[in-house]
Amino acid sequence: MEVNLSKPPLRHVSQIPFATEMRTRVERTHAAVMQAATELLLEGGPSALTIDGVVARSGVAKSTVYRHWTTRDELVADVFDHIAPKLEPADPSLGFEEALRALVRRMVTMMSDPDWRAVLPALMLLKMHQNDIAEVEHRMQQEQMLICADVLQRGRDEGRIPADEDDGLLLTLLIGPLLMAALTGTTELNAALADRLVSYFLVALERVPTP
Repeated sequence: MEVNLSKPPLRHVSQIPFATEMRTRVERTHAAVMQAATELLLEGGPSALTIDGVVARSGVAKSTVYRHWTTRDELVADVFDHIAPKLEPADPSLGFEEALRALVRRMVTMMSDPDWRAVLPALMLLKMHQNDIAEVEHRMQQEQMLICADVLQRGRDEGRIPADEDDGLLLTLLIGPLLMAALTGTTELNAALADRLVSYFLVALERVPTP
């Protein structure tokens, strides 16, 4: 009688469940650290956001934290980026004035967020001294500028904004009072304020002399 000495075929073990489990574990770790870091930032400002504090609050090992963020400054920048509200583009079907009012109202909603208002002064200060924070602020500014530029272009297309007017200057005139209100708390941030700012802005545009 012949005996089959050949080895049975090896069973293929899928790596997908293991990879999924590892990805899920990393995501949970990242979320726990970000939650702890965000709480520390909101409770005590940037000085309260330390690696030791995050470790104590999140329960994540310090070595694991440093595996994801090599420095505390990187973590602080990531937290600012995490909690920063996102500005949504204007509905492409809207005309200039409607789009402008919708845009400024969304900005009011963003700046009304209590968490964001609490950390905004720190962001403006830290960007002067930390490159990571400056990069976060610059990226946010660029993203918002593109959205705002789209709305301003609608004004040019409708002949309500002179073709040579600088976008940066126009947005300073439009958004400057809103930022002042958010930082000082002297004026309530609401839809009425947004509409009033837009109305003043539109009146000023009408009085700009035509070259």
